[in-house]
Amino acid sequence: MDILKRDLAPITAAAWQAVDNRARQTLTTMLSARRVMDVTGPLGWEFAAVPLGRIEYAKTQSVSGITYGLHQVKPLVEVKVAFTLDIAEIDNAARGGKDLDLAGLDAAAEKLARFEEEALYHGFAPAGIRGLSEVSSQSRMQVSGDPEDIADKVSKALTALRKTSVEGPYALVVGPEMWVALSGHVRGYPLSQYLETMLAGQVIVSPFIEEAYVVSTRGGDLEMTLGGDIAIGYASHDTEKVALFFLESFTFQVLDPTVVVRLDYTAG
Repeated sequence: MDILKRDLAPITAAAWQAVDNRARQTLTTMLSARRVMDVTGPLGWEFAAVPLGRIEYAKTQSVSGITYGLHQVKPLVEVKVAFTLDIAEIDNAARGGKDLDLAGLDAAAEKLARFEEEALYHGFAPAGIRGLSEVSSQSRMQVSGDPEDIADKVSKALTALRKTSVEGPYALVVGPEMWVALSGHVRGYPLSQYLETMLAGQVIVSPFIEEAYVVSTRGGDLEMTLGGDIAIGYASHDTEKVALFFLESFTFQVLDPTVVVRLDYTAG
């Protein structure tokens, strides 16, 4: 038995497959930050911290003739989101049902995705995570919803990256409002297509941010480390409901703060 305890759940193999597939589909549409960084792992639920390759020596050495210090590590944060499902409803998967009511799962998946996205973009101080917006050494830029302005600011962001020897390919991560603005045209081309040509990469949408980021995806600069990747486990059940949970453990570090340019978006 592992930490997820799935074998103890009153859930058929068909129901587990339906639950896992729904979770995968829901999370895929929401997790954007992973797509622009290196993801190491999963390394196992027992993996607790990332070695930073540094030693902090004690300011006061209490043992005569001995010098000692502590290895510096970055601990992983373990995140758990509970939800319940109706047993009779998910049993319908074994009968071939394809329109299962998994609203509880959907809500929990969104909550977990929001936490991960917020941590990677904006940081999570209790876990020592500094997000992309906090550590970028590039100057922020203001961008409006005008297609010409968007194209101009993305071009300037790319120029800023190249001036600091940050090579491509690049990606543009936008929030929902800016994504709508990308439906416009510039110089006779659909704006999104025009931008992807400039980037030699993708335009990616995060449902949880308002700003935008131009990011180099050359690799080796942004590192997310997974202990346990997102999985569903079993907690308890009664005659009607089964209590489940999402679980993941991760941390994040920016190894080169020059690879990200933040664009603060204002509609209009």
